[in-house]
Amino acid sequence: MKHKISLIFPEFPKKLWKKISGSLRRNLPLKLISVGVAFVIWLVVANVSNPTMSKLFRDIKIEIINEDSVTEIDKAFDIVSEDSVVIKVTERRRVLESLSASDFTVVADMENLTEMNTVPLTVTCSNSAVTLDEITVVPASMKVELEQIQESEFVITVETTGTPQSGYEVGTTDVVDGKTIQIAGPESLLERIGQVTASISVNGISTDQRLTSTLTITDKNGDALSETQMSRLQIKNSSGVLLSDNTVTVDVELWEVLYEVPIMIETSGTPAQGYEVTEVTSVPTTVNLVGTQEALALVEVLSVSTPVSVAGATETFSQELDLSETISAMENVRLASGTDSVITVTVVVEQSGDQTLQIALSDLTVLNRPDNMLLTFSPADAISVTVHADDEESTITSGEIAATIDLSVCSEAGDYEIPVEIELPDGFTLVSEVTLMVNAAVQEQQEASTED
Repeated sequence: MKHKISLIFPEFPKKLWKKISGSLRRNLPLKLISVGVAFVIWLVVANVSNPTMSKLFRDIKIEIINEDSVTEIDKAFDIVSEDSVVIKVTERRRVLESLSASDFTVVADMENLTEMNTVPLTVTCSNSAVTLDEITVVPASMKVELEQIQESEFVITVETTGTPQSGYEVGTTDVVDGKTIQIAGPESLLERIGQVTASISVNGISTDQRLTSTLTITDKNGDALSETQMSRLQIKNSSGVLLSDNTVTVDVELWEVLYEVPIMIETSGTPAQGYEVTEVTSVPTTVNLVGTQEALALVEVLSVSTPVSVAGATETFSQELDLSETISAMENVRLASGTDSVITVTVVVEQSGDQTLQIALSDLTVLNRPDNMLLTFSPADAISVTVHADDEESTITSGEIAATIDLSVCSEAGDYEIPVEIELPDGFTLVSEVTLMVNAAVQEQQEASTED
């Protein structure tokens, strides 16, 4: 050793070397123990600050390759198991924190299909710090089933989103290449298909449009097919042309809105002897229609096709009518969006010689109205007074009727049904008592402000 040192360091002093080598040999076991302890401490510190842990990465999609190796011209395969996996990685915490699901690729090579119809899965990680022995894939294989290829026809349902400009609504939607498509694929997958939808946005449009839509296929539970399932299908238009991008073209025709079309209602039959129909009203009195310009030009009123029977009626009655049948008989016309097809019809039936008049509340003579109460009347505008003329040819006007109400009972808060006293000219009698609903509430007193 001394000769080697001399060759490397020819000028190295011999006495200094003896001193250093002697110092190194002195207490050598103790020094080796110190080095070992230091290494252990370093190892403990390293594991505390950057320990080995496990982390799960979920929903990693399986990439399928070499599909042609297991399919024939009339065969296909369907994935029986899930089309995604869970990956477990055991590594240092700092490495795990730098990983994401996008760092992993899971491949099912169909050339490796086993007799049990399973395909082993291989996984790779773009982070070189992660080795294969640190990765676990669950499940470790993909289960498939070989099936005959079938082809079925499905109707395309067009759905619109958004709202056209004011005054317009979507009238018709037509798929340019036909209302149906042909879908070929594994039999079991075709049996799951519930609906094929073409969704288009009509938001803000004011003219007819030709729009493109990507088809959405949902199963019978209403859930959209996954990307893997969609890749198993061949989608063609009604002429058999393959839709490589799964898109169709839809023509959208806008219809105009015709607002407040009056509703006309007819009656059938005859009331009981001595009675007559004096008025027929509906709620609402008008409806909004949507249609082509040509169709709406022919509409002035909406005549309800079903007449209201008044046969044998002896009193006023109400009933509901559905306008659907009336509208369905009209070509290129429908009810506007948000319009209820059901209306309420009221038929006023009175004895012959009876007459119903409206008396405005402002024309009532009011007695004993309390000063400190806030009064709310119902009805708020007028009361109905029905009178009978001794002579059926006689008529009366509202100005000839004197109506008086006494509000003294409204001195306390509450709800009151107060009779209205009616005075009529000779030859007329009151058919039924007239009342007015009044709500009385204590009126809050406003304190007068004082100036300093």
